[in-house]
Amino acid sequence: MKSIIQFSMKSALALCLVVLLIVAGGIYSLKELHIEKYPNVDIPYLTVFIPYPGASPEQSMNDIGEQMEREFIKLEGGKNVYTGGVANAAYSTIEFDMSIDMKQAEQLVRASIDKIQLPKLAEEPKFELSSPDDNPIVFSMGIYAEENYEEVQNFMKKRIIPLIEVIDGVSEIEVGGVADRLVLVRLIPKQLEESGITINDVKTAISANNLSMPTGDISVSNEVLPVRINKELKSVEDVKKIKIFTQGANSKTTKTLPGTITLGEIAEVTYESEYTNNITRINGEQGVSLGIMAEGGANVVAIVDQVKEEMKNLDLPEGYKVETLRDQSIEIKKSVYSMLKEAFLGALMAVVVTLLFLRNIRSTIIAVISIPVSIFASFLLMKTIGYTLNIMTLAGIAVACGRVVDDSIVVIENVFRRVRASKERNDKLIEQATREVASAITTSTITTVAVFLPLAFVPGIVGGFFKPLAWTIVISLLISLIVAITLVPLLSRIFLLKTTLKEPQENALQIWYRKRLTWVLKHRFITLTTALLILVGSVAIITPRLGTTFLPQEKVNDFDVEIKMEKGTAPKKTIEAASKVEKILIDQEDINLVNTNIDGASESATISFVVKDSVVNINGFVKDLRSQFTTITEPEKITVSGVGGIIGGAEGRYTLVVNGSNSEDLKKASEQIKTSLKEVEGMTDVTTSLEGEEPEIVIDLDEVKLAEKGLMPAVVAQSLRTLISGDIVTTMRMEGEILEVKLGLKMDEITSIEKLGNQKINNVMGMPVSLKEIGELKRVDNITAVSHLNGNEYIMVNGTITDEKVGDVIAKADEIINDLELPENISYYKEGASASMSDGFKDLFIAIVISIFLVYLVMVIAFREGKAPFVILFAIPFSIIGALIGLYIVNEPIGMPVMIGLLMLNGIVVTNAIVLVDKVKQNERSGMIKQEAIIEAGVIRIRPILMTAIATIGALIPMAISNESGMVSKSLSVVVIGGLSTSTLLTLFIVPILYSLFNLQKK
Repeated sequence: MKSIIQFSMKSALALCLVVLLIVAGGIYSLKELHIEKYPNVDIPYLTVFIPYPGASPEQSMNDIGEQMEREFIKLEGGKNVYTGGVANAAYSTIEFDMSIDMKQAEQLVRASIDKIQLPKLAEEPKFELSSPDDNPIVFSMGIYAEENYEEVQNFMKKRIIPLIEVIDGVSEIEVGGVADRLVLVRLIPKQLEESGITINDVKTAISANNLSMPTGDISVSNEVLPVRINKELKSVEDVKKIKIFTQGANSKTTKTLPGTITLGEIAEVTYESEYTNNITRINGEQGVSLGIMAEGGANVVAIVDQVKEEMKNLDLPEGYKVETLRDQSIEIKKSVYSMLKEAFLGALMAVVVTLLFLRNIRSTIIAVISIPVSIFASFLLMKTIGYTLNIMTLAGIAVACGRVVDDSIVVIENVFRRVRASKERNDKLIEQATREVASAITTSTITTVAVFLPLAFVPGIVGGFFKPLAWTIVISLLISLIVAITLVPLLSRIFLLKTTLKEPQENALQIWYRKRLTWVLKHRFITLTTALLILVGSVAIITPRLGTTFLPQEKVNDFDVEIKMEKGTAPKKTIEAASKVEKILIDQEDINLVNTNIDGASESATISFVVKDSVVNINGFVKDLRSQFTTITEPEKITVSGVGGIIGGAEGRYTLVVNGSNSEDLKKASEQIKTSLKEVEGMTDVTTSLEGEEPEIVIDLDEVKLAEKGLMPAVVAQSLRTLISGDIVTTMRMEGEILEVKLGLKMDEITSIEKLGNQKINNVMGMPVSLKEIGELKRVDNITAVSHLNGNEYIMVNGTITDEKVGDVIAKADEIINDLELPENISYYKEGASASMSDGFKDLFIAIVISIFLVYLVMVIAFREGKAPFVILFAIPFSIIGALIGLYIVNEPIGMPVMIGLLMLNGIVVTNAIVLVDKVKQNERSGMIKQEAIIEAGVIRIRPILMTAIATIGALIPMAISNESGMVSKSLSVVVIGGLSTSTLLTLFIVPILYSLFNLQKK
């Protein structure tokens, strides 16, 4: 330590150049750091979704789900495989170990999918990685015009999407309201029946009338020319004019030409989008929307800024309007810039505290210089290790702003006191003054680092999320120590050696403290008992009133209304119900924007809206909207949820996985749990994955009749699929584009099972056979989903927690479920936020215990004994008093940020105690008796202790009172402010008492 101090004193120019380099590098790094809201944490869940049109839940599971399950269970690093079959699709979610790189995991999953033999009708698999942010869309906009909706679609496809998809960092573009147009041929059932034509006849006729076929070469005038037959469809009219031979014309009793009929006589032929029931509206006007998803770790703000720039430079046709639907960059900038502002204000407060205590401008200048050097050096290292500017790293910087000045303050105060009292002033005096406190600040800084290191190694998603906070603080603290023992002595030599000489004398604070400390040391039992009673009382009285949560809920202005109709509801009814909800929202003056997306085929709709910032009570406003929605009776369910928070606002969801070997017992148990959870206060929207039944029509084929009619089940299935869902029969060039021609039945003409049974298909001899001749058509109610967990059936129970004290609601739910008498073979466990919360609290509690052990270990090494460090540890519990009082005043429940705050207090509280005990030890070594050594140490160290404590408190006040601080910062800062206030006061009295008790005077 001595050599480091001496080197810095003798190498002024080199040190100044290093400082300039650090500041310049820090400023450059700050400009280059990517900005995002949350740290880019690998959430170990990957979902594979495979569309399987027309399939039932059982068929989806049998044909696709079970194959995926078998492959995924074998994957290295996989923990659980959740597989489901639903109508028209199969999906599988793989939970991996946190140590697995999710990009590599995705490659493994893709390779596994390649091994699976998918059915012919299955579509391309879709892969989705979970992310900390609930909504992967970082920016979305809507475009609409009063007329020419189809032109708006084309403008989006041909002009906007090509501009956006080439922007660096854009992962995927999601488009709403834009569907590819094609030529649709919808056969009219009545006309088919009357003409005796089947869909196979029409299919053959279309293909035969749209071809370009080479037939060979011929020699003409010494030239060899190829011969090609060319009959291409070029317009909708061409398709309508296709002639089809009718069955009646094939009679052997006539020599007339076969009878013909045009396709336009038996079918509707149109050029349009197939999905007319999928509607996008912006503020009630039909339009198109575009959503942009960013790559993991990409600079979201830069991406959105570039998108806005491209749209600004784009010439929009007259009458087109563009609305920004959602812009995460605004929220990110707001969070990041407010945290930067609070960090700056915190640093300013620390400087003001230094000035008020030392009342010396020169000393204050040293403190001012040491803060930015530490912070800019932190930015430089953050850039080097690949961190981004997000709410966690900036919370670490803001917290560090108060703490990085502590070491410098102790050195500055000691140098200032020694210089002002000494007549002989030189470099040696500065060196001695620095060395006096060097061991104390080194020990205190290393102990604080030891406090935060366990947090950097906490496992799971919670650990990954808080890791950047821990490392940012650790980096800042280590740099602050280096600054305190190198730069501060050099600056002290420059600024403080010419300080006016002043005889040392105690100020009013020191006189007051000497009297109180003398009294306390004479009444140790009374003082200690009182302190312990205050501690026990505050824990017993305040803690039950606070409640617990996972993460504090953020204020959100963006909301989604989810509308779910009963299974089998006609698309028209879904559109009508969504329109009613939309009208209620549009009529609200306090709503800025309404974006409606209706999926009629899936009996669902999502309506997004943005509440104006001027609305003070947003919760009350949304509650009133929920009340208005209850007047709309058509939907099965209407839910309103805020868009924001981590992992889809998962902190407000309760999820239970119920396992069992017997299906009936599983259903019974899930219903018991669902019924009991509905009675839990603070929980709503309780559902199970097995809820509801979906009606469908089943055709039971008769094998005897099939043989008689010359048909096989596969031929029937394929022909019926073409009738109902349609089939691409050819392509044609029209308006400069290659378009698909899709053939199917005009389904709105089929209004009953009887009419469906009358539809005909061709047998192997080309003769028409009606469906009712080969089997029985009947309506049945089927389950909506089939779910497996690692190959076994399971049911998931979900609930939405509406109370801010999430932990209390989860505790009530757990208690009620534990009291249920469930079947013996049933087991259950929590998933999602409820599981993360209990695991997170357990892991952080372990981290706190480990940090206390590490703190003690560091102090034992520093003091070379066990008693003094043990005394210092007694200062930690008393910080809980102020922390609880602070939380009670601001009405904040105990959550993860509170636990981090308590962890941080371990380091700060111990730091103050170390500074005091270290001075007591120095006094004893100089020959003072114990009582005198304690009192003199307290009188000398009260000023730096109060300065560091008040500087830290002052640095955190902007975060505590700000309405814009992140969900982590507010709770954390309140805990540290409250805990440090009481622990500092008690440290100045309790630590001397304990030291005197553990170190009795030797006679």
